[in-house]
Amino acid sequence: MYINKRTRFGHTTAIMFVMVLLILAASGCSTPKTGDTSEGSGNDGPLQLFVAAGMKKPMDTVIEKFQAEKEIKVAPNYASSGGLWAQIREGQPCDLYYSADWMYIEMAQKEDKLTDAKEFLSDCLVLVVSETGDRKVNNMDDLTNPDVTFAIGDPQAPVGMYAETALKNLGLWDKVGDTLKAMPSTVNQVAIMVKEDQVDAGLIYSSVANGNDLKIVQRLDEEITGEIIFGVGVIEGGNQKLAEEFMDFAFEHVDEFCSYGWEPYE
Repeated sequence: MYINKRTRFGHTTAIMFVMVLLILAASGCSTPKTGDTSEGSGNDGPLQLFVAAGMKKPMDTVIEKFQAEKEIKVAPNYASSGGLWAQIREGQPCDLYYSADWMYIEMAQKEDKLTDAKEFLSDCLVLVVSETGDRKVNNMDDLTNPDVTFAIGDPQAPVGMYAETALKNLGLWDKVGDTLKAMPSTVNQVAIMVKEDQVDAGLIYSSVANGNDLKIVQRLDEEITGEIIFGVGVIEGGNQKLAEEFMDFAFEHVDEFCSYGWEPYE
């Protein structure tokens, strides 16, 4: 009986190819995914951390200490609180969420996205000036002067919302007109604009002003801005055990944040 060697070779190759696919499929099914909360994976990394941009400097320090002590990788994502919440709603992988506005933590709770949530820090809004602005801006009323330029955060971000609220409560929102030159998406961008003398003044968090060595000319009471609470939430379906461990670690190292002007929320 004649057997075509090419046909036999083709059959053998096909069988080997199918076996390789089956092995790969089996190994893929047995490999735990990042954030898997099944038993035994509670301390697996990396920890997916979503953090309000204004917290970057002290949070980087806390992350460095946590990684050194626990030998677990942390992957931070810094952006505006609202932008981070939008990513969480869309299903982006996240284990722990730090927001500059307690409102977003409440939203996450209402949509059953969290297994735990805590108030973390309190802050206040301040008026800061650039080198040029130091000669022109002494208080909030000066923001209406035609030779002044200033910036606030986008009102969709907490810092921008607080700034808009303050300007409205002080009767200045309809008067600033052309002096309001920019509304970037994060508080750090506002700080950079002031620091680089791109605008005369800006409304930012006290902690961010301290972190960037900016001159503060006026502090705004919470009666003007509303209470500013930074909160943290553990994401449902993420690596909850590791997230809680980091959350506790950050509370234990709250002094890193206090050194920039935050206060522990009480």
